[in-house]
Amino acid sequence: MSESARTEETADRLLRLLPRFQRWAATTVQANRGGQDLSLRQLAVLYLIREGAVFPSELARQLRISPAVVTGLLDRLAQRGYLQRLADASDRRRLRLALTDTGLAASLAVEHLLSRDVAEHLGHAAPADLESLVRALNLLERVVDALERDAPRLGPVAIEDEMLGDALDQEEDATGSSAAVG
Repeated sequence: MSESARTEETADRLLRLLPRFQRWAATTVQANRGGQDLSLRQLAVLYLIREGAVFPSELARQLRISPAVVTGLLDRLAQRGYLQRLADASDRRRLRLALTDTGLAASLAVEHLLSRDVAEHLGHAAPADLESLVRALNLLERVVDALERDAPRLGPVAIEDEMLGDALDQEEDATGSSAAVG
């Protein structure tokens, strides 16, 4: 097999693995109530704010949902005490988002739940395999950084994405949880 074909096969394996990993994470959070009765989309919002997305427009872009859907998510999270909207010091017309202590605790609890389960399974790996995984993750982080840097900037969210987001949020309103992350 040529190096190019092997590289392509590796990329295909990675892209097939990521949705499986996401499904596992979603199922684990829902089964263990690690989300503290938050939907997966709401948890994604808390995580993104914790990671530095401080404006609603950033959340809409990163989650690929409409600003209206983001507003609804933020309203519910603020009402439940998970986040605050604060006036931006440099432009008082803009609102900055900040997690409350409760929001930070919920976000960290979910991350800890998932990390603990992954670490338990990685604990059975040989030290050499773990070192190989660390090197592979370093490579993957560089690749993702480059992909993000080179990605085309999206304009307004597509109508289909808005309709999907609105449908998920209507389901979320009815059930209190959602089966999909943004």
